[in-house]
Amino acid sequence: MHDHTVLSSNDLPARFTQRLPARPSAPALLQTVQAFQYREMEHALRASGGVMSSDEVVTLLVRQTEQPISQLARWIVDRDVISFQWQSRTVLPLFQFDLSTMTPRSSVTAVIRELIPARSDWEICLWFVAPNTRLAGASPLDAIALNAPTVLDAAREERCLPRD
Repeated sequence: MHDHTVLSSNDLPARFTQRLPARPSAPALLQTVQAFQYREMEHALRASGGVMSSDEVVTLLVRQTEQPISQLARWIVDRDVISFQWQSRTVLPLFQFDLSTMTPRSSVTAVIRELIPARSDWEICLWFVAPNTRLAGASPLDAIALNAPTVLDAAREERCLPRD
């Protein structure tokens, strides 16, 4: 029988501990995961207009309304559209707007309102761009133009699923 001694980094000579990688903190890991998720969202959203800062959306709304800031704020507060913070700015995915009128797409708003009780705006955006088994592997983003009622049904099912 062998007695194995387990050494901690405190027991090692300094020349060995200098090369030990620092263990990332929980906030650093979260930032890394969020950066990866944002890049994935940005890539998936590119074909449908991408994402814009709230200031850029307001600039587009100037052509449609006399009070673009108030209009956008109302849509965000009323949960007609989703927005989230990224690198100290508020961003909005453009797929949720009819780009010719810069008004929220009613089919997307219905899905957002279905998911709001169970998900954050960030999580809803991720949900829209991820492949969904209820939609035969298509993302809700891709499927909503072809079959909005099926996407709404998928959102209802999603809302009822238990959270981890």
